[in-house]
Amino acid sequence: MNASSRTLDELYDARKLMELEMGTISARLSAPGAPGLKGSLVDREGFPIAGCDLYAVRSDRQRYNMLRNDYETITNAITVKMAEKFSERRGVESITSGVRDVSAAAPPPVSPVQTMDTNAATRTFAIIDQVMDDSPGCVDGLRVGDRVCAVGDVRWGFDDPSATPPSDLIPRAARTFGESENHPVRVVILRRGERVEIMVTPRAWAGAGLVGCHMCTV
Repeated sequence: MNASSRTLDELYDARKLMELEMGTISARLSAPGAPGLKGSLVDREGFPIAGCDLYAVRSDRQRYNMLRNDYETITNAITVKMAEKFSERRGVESITSGVRDVSAAAPPPVSPVQTMDTNAATRTFAIIDQVMDDSPGCVDGLRVGDRVCAVGDVRWGFDDPSATPPSDLIPRAARTFGESENHPVRVVILRRGERVEIMVTPRAWAGAGLVGCHMCTV
């Protein structure tokens, strides 16, 4: 897969298709009586599991692993292209030109918290690189290109801007959203040089997840 030659829109579309196929495979392998993504294909006596199509299971697992590897490749390519776009358009008011338009609807009011100082960029631990149309994140005010400073109690760098961000910050942020269904979560972002606070309420909607956005590392 030559992900580097694709546009951001093409990468987003490809990743979405992968998510759908991976979800379908996972659901099929996790059905009652199925061995799951990693479960044994033989019983305690070493015989094949009764009623299980071993060929189909192996094929599904192989396909899932291939998709997972491609998914990581595409996500890395998106991160690189986002970094390039930020570098090319630093100082330009709009940093989302050429990226999927997720801001057609007017965003809800947001509150400026403070102006960015010289170390502010180092205090973010993620960049929002995808926001699905009509998702809770989109409706509540998150936008592609927002640099994430905090999600609830998950944050980094406020006391020591020179520190290295922990690798688990994005998973912890996702867990905070997942554990706060129908309850507002305070999200602090940097947008065009200004720190902004947004209240995002994770909730069920027509799409996947409770927020409908994707974050990648800075």
